Amino acid sequence: MTPTRRPVLFMLAGSVLGAACATLVYVGTSRTPSEPEFAEPGLSRIETLVSQVSAASINGADSGQVSHAPLSRGGFSVEGDWMDLDAFGHIPPSFAARAALTTWNASFGPTPSETVLGGAPVDGEDEAETAQDTQDAPDAQTPGTVASSTEPTLRAGDLVDVSLTISSGETFMGLLLDQEIPRQTALGIVDALKKTFDPRSLRAGQDMMMTFVVSDEGDLTFQNLSFEPTVGETISLTRADDGTFSSSKQAVETVRHIVRYDGVITSSLFEAAVQAGAPQKVLADMIRVFSYDVDFQRDIRQNDSFEIFYEQMDTKDGRTVRTGDLLYASLTLSGKKYQLYRYENADGGVDYYNERGEGVRKALLRTPINGARLTSSFGMRRHPILGYSKMHKGVDFAAPPGTPIYAAGDGVIAKAEFGRGYGNHVRIRHDSEFQTVYAHMRNIAQGIKPGTRVKQGQVIGYVGSTGMSTGPHLHYEIVRNGSHVNPQSTRFAASSNLKGKELAEFQRQRDRTYAAFEATPSGTKLASAK
Repeated sequence: MTPTRRPVLFMLAGSVLGAACATLVYVGTSRTPSEPEFAEPGLSRIETLVSQVSAASINGADSGQVSHAPLSRGGFSVEGDWMDLDAFGHIPPSFAARAALTTWNASFGPTPSETVLGGAPVDGEDEAETAQDTQDAPDAQTPGTVASSTEPTLRAGDLVDVSLTISSGETFMGLLLDQEIPRQTALGIVDALKKTFDPRSLRAGQDMMMTFVVSDEGDLTFQNLSFEPTVGETISLTRADDGTFSSSKQAVETVRHIVRYDGVITSSLFEAAVQAGAPQKVLADMIRVFSYDVDFQRDIRQNDSFEIFYEQMDTKDGRTVRTGDLLYASLTLSGKKYQLYRYENADGGVDYYNERGEGVRKALLRTPINGARLTSSFGMRRHPILGYSKMHKGVDFAAPPGTPIYAAGDGVIAKAEFGRGYGNHVRIRHDSEFQTVYAHMRNIAQGIKPGTRVKQGQVIGYVGSTGMSTGPHLHYEIVRNGSHVNPQSTRFAASSNLKGKELAEFQRQRDRTYAAFEATPSGTKLASAK
């Protein structure tokens, strides 16, 4: 609790306690010997009132359905008026006082000077008139009785639903014990849940519904619980007749939609796409497939534009479960449009191709790191440490320490060692023509050693500042036939080009995809069959 909230809470609690004590003192002085004793001997009047206010909140008692929430969280109701607890999990003071008086009236009837809850006392002539009106009223009730229409009761077999929210630092076991579930029963619930879900994965803010059943003795017995750890997935736990528990996981039925977003780039592609509404995962897929041909540090200009078309799986009530495949994407850079289409061949292989059926995947990546900033280009420069002009045989990308570094292409590790100038570095031999070098790593990835085969995009190390370095960055080199070349200007042939029947099938799928894209307004999603 913050220091500023603590005095306010104490003031409110003091006001409630003071009002309750004043009420009890008055009632104690005016009570007649015929008034009934408290239902729970040994409890003070305040304790009895609090225990009565803490009782089950009953909605629709005639139907046998009972809604109950403990005072520690959520909310409760008195005479059908629902009231949420405050930010500290306490009853609001004004409502607490009304609840206490309502409970008093339900048990003992109104005091001689009390006509209605919150009303002013009457005396003299007004008191006589009030008494006469009470006698004349056809449905008048005598002190100590409550009309059946306003007297909710818990009956054996009633179900009590408790809506809970996990608090910060709270454990699942602690949550169960807070609901006064016996420890042995709580242990059985935890053990049963572990078979489908790890309770330690519960996070603050997770909503959960528990159901209790009223026993013949009037006690509440835990019956079941359910919650959604992620959208589209429901975890349920139920109690069998023999008292054992079982849990299960159900997937919510989903609907496939196709979604389109497009927009104009005013600052960066990332900002423009997110502002348009595109999910970050889809944006990352788009950047990945374009990174073979586009330098996102230097090729993007203001007023360039983009288009994204992808599939998305939603629940029937419209909540997104996950994003699917990127079906089509385009970038218009300085007036030139680049288009890429997803294509699945007859063997089930999936890749991206331009409108001519040329594969987007190249032999080597131009930028083997995500989210980096180009800080030093290829060519002659004044060395920042040695202080004289020297050929810079690669390019430098600044990035936070620990950022993953990827293999630029398929190949075999030729070196994975520490060098005085390069620090921790890796050299990959891709074929008889190309090799790549990655320097100043904080550390080399586990399993990366000479002779190891790696795939394009595999993590081989992490950004650091070892060797002759002024700060965390990746130094990246491409060696072609023994000579260093500029990674930013070197172009590579497509890994595969479609021909013959494969090209004809690709063109058919390409036209169908583009027609669906044009038929979908930007920023909308349409249901679609696979």
